[in-house]
Amino acid sequence: MRQSARFSAALATAVLAACSSSTTPTVVPPAVCDVATAVTLGVGQYQIFDAVNQTSCVKLPGATSATEYLVVEYAGAGQVTNLGITTPYGFIGGTAAASASAGISASDIPVSRLFASSSADQFHMMLRRREHDISLSPALRFDTPPTPAPVPVFGDHDSLWVCSTLGCNSFTKIGATVRYVGSTAVVYADDRVVPGSESLTQPDYDQLGTLFDNYLYPADTTNFGVASDINGDGHIAILLTPAVNDLTPDCSAGRVVGYFFSNDLLSSANSSNRREIFYAFTTKAATATCTVVTRARAMTSLPPTLIHELQHMISFNQHALLRVGRDQDTWINEGLSHFAEELGYRSVPDAQCPNSPSCFSQFMSGDIYNAYQYLENPESTFLVWPDTSTGGLPERGAAWLFLRWVADHFSSDTLLGTHFTRALEQSTTVGSQRIEGFTGMDFPTLVGEWEMANYLENLPGFPQDGRLRYRSFNFRSTYANNYPTNFSKPYPLTPDSTTGIYQRNGTLRGGSGRHVRFQVPAGSSGVLVRLAASTAGGGLLNPAAMPRLAVVRIK
Repeated sequence: MRQSARFSAALATAVLAACSSSTTPTVVPPAVCDVATAVTLGVGQYQIFDAVNQTSCVKLPGATSATEYLVVEYAGAGQVTNLGITTPYGFIGGTAAASASAGISASDIPVSRLFASSSADQFHMMLRRREHDISLSPALRFDTPPTPAPVPVFGDHDSLWVCSTLGCNSFTKIGATVRYVGSTAVVYADDRVVPGSESLTQPDYDQLGTLFDNYLYPADTTNFGVASDINGDGHIAILLTPAVNDLTPDCSAGRVVGYFFSNDLLSSANSSNRREIFYAFTTKAATATCTVVTRARAMTSLPPTLIHELQHMISFNQHALLRVGRDQDTWINEGLSHFAEELGYRSVPDAQCPNSPSCFSQFMSGDIYNAYQYLENPESTFLVWPDTSTGGLPERGAAWLFLRWVADHFSSDTLLGTHFTRALEQSTTVGSQRIEGFTGMDFPTLVGEWEMANYLENLPGFPQDGRLRYRSFNFRSTYANNYPTNFSKPYPLTPDSTTGIYQRNGTLRGGSGRHVRFQVPAGSSGVLVRLAASTAGGGLLNPAAMPRLAVVRIK
């Protein structure tokens, strides 16, 4: 798990939204681009248009009183590719949309920005790619398990391999001692003493182990399924070692806090520890490029790291080991691990989070921050990550938000989402295809509803009675309660807004898009909006990107 170096402040608790039924989108008949398709919507109603096969030109009618619409141009593609599915686009809106030459104009954000990420992000994506390779290799999938091992005993000494580089292509063997043995967890501490550092105490090891046994392990296994037990000891090892601290020599853009490596589940692999094991950082003095890790900081950071990495372990077992199939798409795998952090907030009593103001603050701060990073500029970030992605914070925020929204509206148990998360993990089908099978809806439509919900979520005056919102959080209140202390805006998503002509050239990335508000004055003949390959009208939209126009009337 990567921890942001820019955000560690406590968050005020979220406000839960009320629950109610969903709304079905209006069916739109086919149309052609040279004839604008008129929409007639009441407040709260919406339509989604296929910009390739239905229409890319839509007319928002005027009325005797002022009206307002939100339009989202987006790519609904759910397929994972090496570089990601994109399409250039030009979006024009106004009373003269076909020839707009003035008004609001904005340029694209380069795709290269997506791939500028920290070494910690790259480390975790390297681990996910290794899992992918293992899941596709029959020689590794049918690995012979070792002889069952005895359950470790408190005070036992062992020698364990740990990654010594961010590429995990070399390893160091360290000595470690068992400091806790519970019903599921075995906590090891590195035997090395780091000069100038605080030390974790025996009550600290007991607190971590007990929390894992009583809350974190039950929450994850309930929501995602069982973990493997390749060495037959019925336990999961947790190694706290400064070797993890040392993986990030420069922490200015974040640091590695902990990780799971599927190599340890292969008895024949080089440097495999032949057991279920997590690795996590520990206390360490400050360096020139990394801040100090105190006892308090370690004890705050480790619980969300453990529940996050346990989901990865479970996911690998459910897909690659139990079902002998390919692993989960990375964007969903990471999104579910962030969902697991949310489960920590919902499952652990505040009394069990003594090092934080609340369990919400301890487990949810990272997810709320990542979501803010995405919502500030959805167009610049993929929801469906490319294979070459490094899994930056905005991408993680997008993945968690989308899975959270799907659970809100399609899981039989909205808050915990167990019905949904187990369906994703306990299947031979993965990715957006599995989400379509679970929801019974096509992925591009789901993306459109979600993108509208990202702005309309608890928007004052907008009906909160359908799928264009979240049911588990009131994000507007959450961000407003933490503004300006932790966030620069009371709500991150601020659509472009116009009463005149609007035009933008940009790039739509799989699962994401651009939000624009059109305010139609009273007595106006209406507004035309057009989505094409450019504002000049030349070129073709990439049909593989599944470009769509989502239109909803706000007032």
